Formats: sequence, C-alpha cells, structure tokens
Amino acid sequence: MGEPPSVVKKSEMLPWVIPEYCEACADCVNVCPVFGLEMWETDDRDFSIPWLSNPDTCIGCGKCEESCTWGAISMTAYVDDARERLFKKRPLGLLEQSEKKKFNLREAASKKIAIITCLDSKLHIEDVLQENRDNAYILRNAGHAITNCVIRSLVLSIDVLGVKEIIIIGHRMCELRHINIKDLKKVVESRVEEELKAMLGKPFKKWLELTNDPEASLKDQVEIIRQSKLIPQDIPITGLMYDEYNGHIYRVVGPDAKVTV
Repeated sequence: MGEPPSVVKKSEMLPWVIPEYCEACADCVNVCPVFGLEMWETDDRDFSIPWLSNPDTCIGCGKCEESCTWGAISMTAYVDDARERLFKKRPLGLLEQSEKKKFNLREAASKKIAIITCLDSKLHIEDVLQENRDNAYILRNAGHAITNCVIRSLVLSIDVLGVKEIIIIGHRMCELRHINIKDLKKVVESRVEEELKAMLGKPFKKWLELTNDPEASLKDQVEIIRQSKLIPQDIPITGLMYDEYNGHIYRVVGPDAKVTV
C-alpha cells in the first residue's frame, strides 16, 4: 500500500523545536502518531519543552508543526532553516517571555469577582481559588464567549452580588479546538430550523467554530465587555491565560492595558 502522500521520508524532514518560542502546551506531543516527541526538562527555564527524543521514529508527517500555534516547531531538512525563524516576526497573539506576568487569582478573589472561562474540565479554577472560591462567580461556556447571556449575568453579578472585577480566563489545550466543524455543522443543521439560524446573527458555521489563536480571542472578548454600555466603566476587566501543563496563570490583558488585536 505504501505511505500516504502527505508523509515525507524521515531522512528528508525532521521537526526542529525553537525553545524561545515554546509555550510548553504539549499539543505537538499529543498529536504525534508515532510518539516520537517527549517533554524534556530544561536547565535554564522553569518548565519542560518538547524534543524529538528518537529521530528514527519520525515519519515526517508534520502534524507537530501544524498543531503548534506559537511557531515553535519547524519541519526542516537543515537546522539553519529553523534558526532563521528566530529573526522573523512572531505569530499574532504570541506572548514574549518578558511580557509574561504571573497572576495570583487566589489573591484577586479576596474580593468578589466574576470569572468567565471555557467549559473544558482541564481548567481547575476552583482548585486555584482554594479558600476564596466562595467570592468567585464562575461562568463557563465553549471558548469563554461573551454573549448576551453572559453580559446579563455580569450585570446581575455587579449590581446584585457586589462583584468588583471581571476576569476572563483562556487556555491553549482546548479539546473543542480539535473538533471537525464541517461534520458538526451537518449534524446540528439537521435538527435546526432556518428561522433559528437567522436569529444567530452570523453564519451558522462561524457561530459554531472556535479560534485557533487563544490570545487574540481573549483580547477580543475583553474588548467586547469594555464596549458594553451595560457594564460600569469603573469595573476592572482582566484577561488571563491558564497553562494546563504547569498550572500557571498569566496576565495577557490587564485592567489598564490597551487592547491591540
């Protein structure tokens, strides 16, 4: 039968990991069909990065490169080709190491806060909050989308429950990002009437799908809340990123930061 056309011989192409770009999300490790990548601890960083531990196992399929939204993996025949990426513009939404700021969510919840986050069960927000979990009103939906229903809940949490800050928490390893939108669209459309689709206000496929750029999506959602006339202007709005691999929470958009998408 032979190899699929998309597979390149392992002697021609191998993945090269650029540590300076890696965000330790482990997506590349999870998608490797031959289990050739492993997470390795590094001496000069506080978390592990993926590495091709056994080059002989690699079939050159390129799935690791496709899964990396940070530009940290390059399928190349020459190491120098990968090194050139260090001097190219980084992908949209990527955080520089110097821009990363750890955020103490537990301390933030010493006052009443509203948290909007994804419904993915890997986000253990309640465990992070610990003794302050009763001060946090957590809203979950697919992709932490800011919908009319979420705005309604935020208004009630501020005016009735006394919430003092709004926090949106995104993450990278979302299982929903890997769904086949075309197949899902067919299944859902089979039971949805045309009138309901028209009420959505956007194309049905667009309504279902999630973005592949988690940082950019987070900034978009923060801006939607900031632009809402229903939310008081003096309520701080913070955008955070939860790293499932090491459990750290980083500030992406601070309450006083300008949003640039």
